[in-house]
Amino acid sequence: MLKIAVLDDQDVYVKQIRELTAQSMQKLGVPYRFKKYTQVKELLSDLQEKEYFDIYLLDVEMPDMSGLEVARSIRKECWGPAIIYITNHVEYAVEAFEVNAYRYIPKSMLEEKLPEALATLIAQMEQEEEEVYKIERGYQFERIPFQEIYYLKKEEKYVQIVHKRGQSRIRKTLAEMMDELGHSDYFIKIDRSYVVNVLHIMSLKNQQILLRDGSTLPVSKPRLVQVRNEILEYWR
Repeated sequence: MLKIAVLDDQDVYVKQIRELTAQSMQKLGVPYRFKKYTQVKELLSDLQEKEYFDIYLLDVEMPDMSGLEVARSIRKECWGPAIIYITNHVEYAVEAFEVNAYRYIPKSMLEEKLPEALATLIAQMEQEEEEVYKIERGYQFERIPFQEIYYLKKEEKYVQIVHKRGQSRIRKTLAEMMDELGHSDYFIKIDRSYVVNVLHIMSLKNQQILLRDGSTLPVSKPRLVQVRNEILEYWR
């Protein structure tokens, strides 16, 4: 289930974007959920509550805060979502790339460019689908890119996934998680309770691994040689 959010204070454009998105998703055969925001504070409030979207369609000029500042807030919470700017203010195009914007679409070209951008983006996301861990709990859906995961921690009947956006908890064993992540070269089991992402390892000293987020995790003595070799193999 793809989650799409639009931020625009003009209802006429919100309506047009909603209709174009619906047409595009129907044509592509992609199930999705659409949420509109007409005020920046509403989007930021949901962001603080860890409600994230896969695609953000943002206007640049908003009354309280620019779409560029909104994008910076999104990026602080999660790097993964695609950001598409839809605006009448083309002079901000260069700045948009500072927040890794996927596209910059003038509102005058909305009907032509938005379906094209969505089709290209979704094709790209489908190619990367194997590199995303998906969690589904009732009406809650979460997609965590493998590259954003720092480590996994076993907690009784659960596994805590610590990642760039925060933490996510899932009722599975560490062995089950490793099976699901098994096709990836990113993850190394360092202890009976921990699996780390080799992308984020900064050092291995005195049976302790230091990760990019500042976490320090123990390496069990029986696994020390194998962990060291796997790290060196990746770094090479």
